[in-house]
Amino acid sequence: MNPGGPAAAPGAPGPAAPVARVVGEAAARLNLRVARLSVLTAVTLTLAKLAAVVATGSLAIAAALSDSILDVVASFVNFLAVRWSARPADEDHPYGHGKAEGLAGIAQGLVIGLLALFLLLEGGRRVWVGGPALAHAEWGIAVMLLSLVGSAWIGWLLLRTARRTGSVALAADAAHYTSDIWMNLGVLVSLVLVRGTGAGWIDGAVSLLVGAIVLRTSLRVLYASAMELMDTSLAPAEEAGLAEAVRAAVPEVRGVHGLRSRRAGPHVFVDLHLSFDRDLPFPRVHRLCSRAARAIEGVLSGARVTIHADPHPFLPEDEEPPPAPGPPGGGP
Repeated sequence: MNPGGPAAAPGAPGPAAPVARVVGEAAARLNLRVARLSVLTAVTLTLAKLAAVVATGSLAIAAALSDSILDVVASFVNFLAVRWSARPADEDHPYGHGKAEGLAGIAQGLVIGLLALFLLLEGGRRVWVGGPALAHAEWGIAVMLLSLVGSAWIGWLLLRTARRTGSVALAADAAHYTSDIWMNLGVLVSLVLVRGTGAGWIDGAVSLLVGAIVLRTSLRVLYASAMELMDTSLAPAEEAGLAEAVRAAVPEVRGVHGLRSRRAGPHVFVDLHLSFDRDLPFPRVHRLCSRAARAIEGVLSGARVTIHADPHPFLPEDEEPPPAPGPPGGGP
């Protein structure tokens, strides 16, 4: 039986839940709102860096500008993925469109990886041949300070939201902006040092360090996104909390087993087996399963729950025998 479809009313997290989450429609709306802010921030920082490049002619800021252009593209792709994953289930996608976030995370990870390779190659070149001379460095320093603050703020907001909703796409975007923090800081430090010392190789050395950090971030994002696409379950402590919530809400349950979970974007799917005394009438078992589903939804608001009821004790004759094999050759 399937008493637990998408919940219409969100429930409050129960005491057994180790992590309070926002899932379902509420998570989709929150993800979409923050994704819009991410796109707006990326566009604003890109325009600021473009103005700084025109004013200073700095190749270091031009490199940061190229990263911001990638940010705009990546954040826009991320926004589309979050919007797509929030679409309701349809005939062709009965489980919804949540895995679009995992695909967006893969795209983000590849973008971050390309940025890391650019920083490593460009950093090595500048260490070897030296960096450019600076003009109006104070304007560049001011813009990089603005970029540093902006990237830190939107990265914090994206990460905070991703932890609440479990969004892989927003987590990937947060990692992208985290890598931007390191890049902006590296460019800022190199601008200050090159302006003060005239040693152009410092710019390249900082780029090499930042590139290594960004490459590590890329690998982490790719791994998390791949796990999302491979139906990774909730943490064991979270699944144990769901089982405890069922036992507390439905004392008639004689056993909880076969509990499985998976996440697809803002949605969480849970299925499990519950054992009931075999002499209980079927309508009562159905009502008890509905109560158990609501208990899980109270821990994970909007979770999509499927419950299979088993008789207790489970006897050998309760198992449906496999069909008899057909005659050799596949004939009637």
